[in-house]
Amino acid sequence: MFSRLRLDFARVFLTVALGLLVSCGKPPGPAAPPGGMAMPVIAARVRRQALEEKLPLVGSLQAKEDIRVVSELDGRVVKIGFESGRTVEAGAPLFELDSRRQRALRDEARARLDLAVSELKRGEAMFQSKTIPPQELERLRAAHATADAQLAAAAADLEDTVIEAPFRGAVSEREVSVGQFVRRGEELALLLQTDPLELVFQIPERHVGQIALGQAIELNTVARPGEPFAGEVGYISPKLDEDSRTLMVKAYLPNPDGKLRAGMFGTVELAFRALDSALILPETAVLMDADRVYVVGVDAEKKAVFRPVKTGVRLAGRIEIVEGLAEGDIVVIEGYQKLGPGSPVVFAPESAEHGVEDPPPAENPAPAAGDSKS
Repeated sequence: MFSRLRLDFARVFLTVALGLLVSCGKPPGPAAPPGGMAMPVIAARVRRQALEEKLPLVGSLQAKEDIRVVSELDGRVVKIGFESGRTVEAGAPLFELDSRRQRALRDEARARLDLAVSELKRGEAMFQSKTIPPQELERLRAAHATADAQLAAAAADLEDTVIEAPFRGAVSEREVSVGQFVRRGEELALLLQTDPLELVFQIPERHVGQIALGQAIELNTVARPGEPFAGEVGYISPKLDEDSRTLMVKAYLPNPDGKLRAGMFGTVELAFRALDSALILPETAVLMDADRVYVVGVDAEKKAVFRPVKTGVRLAGRIEIVEGLAEGDIVVIEGYQKLGPGSPVVFAPESAEHGVEDPPPAENPAPAAGDSKS
């Protein structure tokens, strides 16, 4: 019965001790190992590093400019100036139509203009000599203007017989052949701008305030794994999608060598927060207990100290510490399961990879005579 009372007293004492720790704002840890034995742990030093927060998203590539090449006249195709799938420069002739009729109409319009110019000069001279009324002079001037406009229209029709690329891009497979008669408005081919390409993705509503024109992005494609492509934000939609609560964003990616193609998709990393210097720890160092966030630090006497912290950005395998630690502090990242406040620790060799080098202490000496427990 005496042993049972002693056990109940120990339980009450432990409960009170844990309550005092919680009331002081320190998360309780497990009981220390018996006999003051130092527990091996892997530890790391708090370091200052440059930190860039990136938001992973999914995006798809599309041509910044995408047009249907159509004929503006009725005519027969006499020449095709490109190979399907190849890149053409701005101003390169793509199609040429039979222009004999347009040349004849232009020459006719030029002759009419020459006649109108001659008649207008004679009319002005006769008007000065008062041999014709003002109304006749106005008619001659109107005839001259009409003939000039007709010549401009005929010249434009002649220019339209040669269809040129309005920008540098890749031409799809042609829809017509040489000798084929085409109608006005008929599609002849598709021209896609390939440099730069447009990357389209959606930003969740909670991150809308962190997006801005000119921000850097990085695209990793399925087609070219391990080869990231850099770009920057060039367009932000003025309105959120009401169904998905996301904002459409477009970034432009240089593509001079044609490695990227419209229609590809991949993962987008949007860098929206960069810090020149931040306190960084391995993510496994941070523990949670109810609403408390803490780490198991190691003091100068190599004993465990439970310290509350405030965290910031979480990255792959790393975490930013905003409050509670200083540069150079030592924190346990593995092996804290059997530690309690004040538990002695010994650093495992793996700690050297994280900036903590300290040889383990000598093995515990044998107990002196008279110290053995009966």
